[in-house]
Amino acid sequence: MVFIRDILFAKSILLSNFTRLRFPFKIAFAVTYRCNLSCQMCNIWKKARCENELTIGEIDNFFKRAKNFSWIGITGGEPFLREDLPEICDIIINHCKRLSRLHFATNGQLFNEITALPLRILNKHKRLKFVFIVSIDGPPYLHDSIRRRDGAWKNAVTTFLKLKEIPNVKAQFGFTISPHNLGRFEETYMSLKESYPSLGFDDINVNVFQKSSFYYENNSMTEPNRVLLEREIKKITSMDKDKLSINNFLRRIYLNLYLKYLETKQCPLKCQAFSSTCFLDPQGDLYPCGMYQKKLLNIRDMKQDFATVWNGIDAKRLSYECSHGFCPACWSPCDAFSAIGGSLMNALRKFK
Repeated sequence: MVFIRDILFAKSILLSNFTRLRFPFKIAFAVTYRCNLSCQMCNIWKKARCENELTIGEIDNFFKRAKNFSWIGITGGEPFLREDLPEICDIIINHCKRLSRLHFATNGQLFNEITALPLRILNKHKRLKFVFIVSIDGPPYLHDSIRRRDGAWKNAVTTFLKLKEIPNVKAQFGFTISPHNLGRFEETYMSLKESYPSLGFDDINVNVFQKSSFYYENNSMTEPNRVLLEREIKKITSMDKDKLSINNFLRRIYLNLYLKYLETKQCPLKCQAFSSTCFLDPQGDLYPCGMYQKKLLNIRDMKQDFATVWNGIDAKRLSYECSHGFCPACWSPCDAFSAIGGSLMNALRKFK
């Protein structure tokens, strides 16, 4: 059964190279905007909006009518601040029979809640695959400064190490290059290797700080120095000597194409937002992605099944806007990986 789910997932990715999918293979679901850290490069924590978050019943009603996702990304805020997150995951797993990947983005501070979740679910669904991305912004002193919390680095690394022990869990660090840690990747890598000696590049996701008036609410923040950013990206790619894996392949193409994005400020590949992916916020508003503030609808008002909504004229119009550059034209990793998967041959040509 798991093998069949993986085949269907791969089929959807390949099909997205040729056409808009009849049903998206991925949804990013921000279950809350609440956060227990106040990071310098992100203002989500300032939203602190817990009012009007989708209830368990509303989430169940949505996934009852939206069953065909292969990849679901749970994000926030800090998603593990929702005490009912285990129940949300149960709903997703019970309804989404094609689910191949359940993916969590976390700051790693809530050790007990984070590490208990996959163990709890694996008791019922022994072959489900999990991905956990634990954010790290630098060596201990720098990470704690950026995150504005003493001990944040230690908490994140402790959580990562425990996740590494759990079957069916792929745990990775997520390093975001920003003005606050530019030029510090190598130092960060070595500090992590001291705690996890077998650390390799397959254990790290590298992406670049994004500005968004909509999601991060950080549009007033300073961009990283372009010359230094190019130098850092080239240094990271030169350090990466690991054997090729899916993660390494995606990271190498993402960073290589980010250099092209710096030149043009245009998405270097056809954007897949609302062609094969979408974004759901904590209050139930459905968007193409976390960067384009153009709402299709609120799922509380959804009268039809999701496939009908997805194939409606309004959704197709938003898909056209994204694929033809009428959106903010970002190269956000949340959607860049889907763009790479949906333009494989073009990505490989540009990568060379």
